[in-house]
Amino acid sequence: MAMPPTLGDRLDDRMWSLGEDAAEVAAIVGATPLDVERWAEDADVPGPAFHWALAEYLGVDVAEIKRLVLRTQMRMVQRPARPADGAEAAGF
Repeated sequence: MAMPPTLGDRLDDRMWSLGEDAAEVAAIVGATPLDVERWAEDADVPGPAFHWALAEYLGVDVAEIKRLVLRTQMRMVQRPARPADGAEAAGF
């Protein structure tokens, strides 16, 4: 069964389909390129101030943005903790 899309999934797909990079999207939605990169990687979520602009960019309503953000948050919590390097994985 496929996982429902997150904000990062939708944002990454849209950026790819339009050939836009994080700086271009950042200018459109009023964020920084780093913010957009983190959102597209599901490493962070946008605050409510960005929901309307992201909804416009993705062609969805704000309620859908809230659902996508929630899925991102759930994915962030569900990610397993990974050791930083092999030494930690080996127990050293």
